[in-house]
Amino acid sequence: MSRSRNRTLELPPVDETADDPIGLVEEYAIDQDWSSDRPYDNELWMEIPSQWGGHRLWVAYHDDTQLLQFNCYLTLKIPDRNLSPVATAMAMINERVWLGHFEVWMEELTPVFRVVLPLRGSSLTSEQLEDVMTSIFQESDRFYPVFQWVIWGGKSPAEAVAAAVVETDGEA
Repeated sequence: MSRSRNRTLELPPVDETADDPIGLVEEYAIDQDWSSDRPYDNELWMEIPSQWGGHRLWVAYHDDTQLLQFNCYLTLKIPDRNLSPVATAMAMINERVWLGHFEVWMEELTPVFRVVLPLRGSSLTSEQLEDVMTSIFQESDRFYPVFQWVIWGGKSPAEAVAAAVVETDGEA
């Protein structure tokens, strides 16, 4: 079982960060003792743990659209020759994901798990942050091996996704 599924979120009261969604995420990172950097008021970078190593998480709040965006950059690079089968695997994976989706950051050829929350007329709550972080950890841990199997293991996208789904379906 993945360590990420047993995480306990200890977040500050919502009223302390109601007008600063990045501040609430930053408080969470500090509470988890993660390395983080806030280069701008509306942006935060973190190093987050995973059962497959660490990943980089970028969180940005877009004032004009009032959208809060989470991008989790997985720590692997997709060779050009594997881009098409990885994209096919991502499409198959995204059919199974309820919150967020996988995509390729084309500039670096890196898989990214992305979640975007609309906050127009509301504030980020601790429960929303917990849901997003749980999704990031669970889906990244669950499907990271799919990309490895397609890139280096010689598996087809269908075989790799089926293997990931069978493994997690068997967990209690």
